[in-house]
Formats: sequence, C-alpha cells, structure tokens
Amino acid sequence: MHTPFSGRQFALLTRHGKETILAPLLSAKLGASLVLTQDFDTDQLGTFSGEVERQLTPKDCALKKAQLACELTGLTLGLGSEGSFGPGPYGFGTVNHELVACVNLQEGWSVVGRHYNFSSVRKLTSRSTSALYEFMAKSPSNQGLLLQSTAGIAKGLHGIDAIKACLNDWFGKESLLVSELPEALTISDDLRAHQCPERRETIYRAMENLIARLLSPCPDCQTPGFWPDQIHSGLPCRSCGCPTNSTKARTAHCSHCNAERTYPVIETEADPGQCPICNP
Repeated sequence: MHTPFSGRQFALLTRHGKETILAPLLSAKLGASLVLTQDFDTDQLGTFSGEVERQLTPKDCALKKAQLACELTGLTLGLGSEGSFGPGPYGFGTVNHELVACVNLQEGWSVVGRHYNFSSVRKLTSRSTSALYEFMAKSPSNQGLLLQSTAGIAKGLHGIDAIKACLNDWFGKESLLVSELPEALTISDDLRAHQCPERRETIYRAMENLIARLLSPCPDCQTPGFWPDQIHSGLPCRSCGCPTNSTKARTAHCSHCNAERTYPVIETEADPGQCPICNP
C-alpha cells in the first residue's frame, strides 16, 4: 500500500492513551507512524470535570493540540483530538462529538475529521452511600468513574473499594458505616479517553473520517481535505415537485486555493413525507 503519507511521522500530544487508538489506523490506512509526546498537560486547555474551564471551541482546541504536538516534537505533521458532550437533536439524549485534527505546519494546511454518537453518559448526585455503590456496581468494568465533593475530585475510580477509600479520606472511617453522608456527592462517568471505552470508539470513527479526508485531495492544488461538507437543500418532492429540506447537492471547498466542486446526490426526488406541502 502506498499513500501520499507513506513513511511519514505524525506527532500526537496526549496523556490519555489516544495513541493506542490512532497509531494502528495511521499504519494500516496511511502507511505512516505516530510519535507520542506527553510534554504538555492538555488539561490546561480544559477538563470535563470543570476544574479548568474550556476557553477554546472543540475545533480550535483540537487544532491547538495538533500544533503543540508539532512544536514539541519538531515534526511538521501533528494530530490533536478533542471531544465534547451536548444535547441531542431536538433536545433528546446526549451526544458525544469527537474531532481529530491534522495540521501540516510546513505546507500550511489543516484537516479535521469528525464523528458523533449518542452517549450513555451517566451522572448522579446523592448523599446515600448505597446509591453511590449501586452506581458503581452498574458500571462496565472498563469504565472509570469520577467522584466529586467539596473536599475534592477523585478520577479514574474502579470498584466499590475505590469509592470507600475516597469517603474515608474525605469524611473519616465513620462515613463507611452510615447510610447518609454529611453532604451530597456527585458520581459520574469519567469522560477522559483512557477511562471511557464509549469515547474511544467514537474517536476511532473520527480518525477514520480524518483519514478519508486526508486521502481526498483538491483536484486543482492537491491539498488534502477536499470534502463535500457544505449541504444544499431543496430536493424536489416526488409527488408535487415542491422544494423540500432534503439534501439535493453537496459542495467541497479547498481552503488553500478556494477551488469548489458541487456534487448532486444520487436521489433525484424526495419522499412526500419530507415535503412542506404534502406533509405540512
């Protein structure tokens, strides 16, 4: 297998084990290798648990991490990964959005891969020790937990004994003998990548998308990342011909030379169920 990236090295900055997700895909799909650096604590850019407020958008944060990876390793190709959680469509459920960015400092381009999934992320606030233990008991063995109190934050907890150790540290041994704690604690899934298998799967899919974009060069200047992200709605209704909100075409735009190409979708008509006239 030969690609434009065969034999190249990509830098990655992470302390959360993301190299185990990204390196195999780099090797298998691009013929490239990964160089890991841990010389900067990415928690300084923001944490899921809230100790450090996020100042950058997820995209800007992923690009920042990729740039830092290059600067710390001296490589020209860098990768950065950033995840976020938010409400799903129409406010239902929680969605995990993952971005994996690639920058080329020498050639001056960047490409961002993305993927999202509905998430089963959980959170509970309670003074009941049995409720905390039950939350842990229902957790997958490879899903870490996070416990927060006014005394501090404990991350990467696995097993009920880990919770008991926190209660002992914060409130003393007597807290292990009572059913109700002096204050309400918040227990939740630890969303850091090395503690959250659900996130790791979504990061994997985002990396697949990034690789597909890297292997999609601009037809005019060959810069990677020529991808039809811009959506044009207006596919005509099959019944009455009225424009609908269904996609009729997608446009790819090159950020380097501004070339554009518009590609119509395969479908030529929309289902009447999507029509504002036939199905108001």
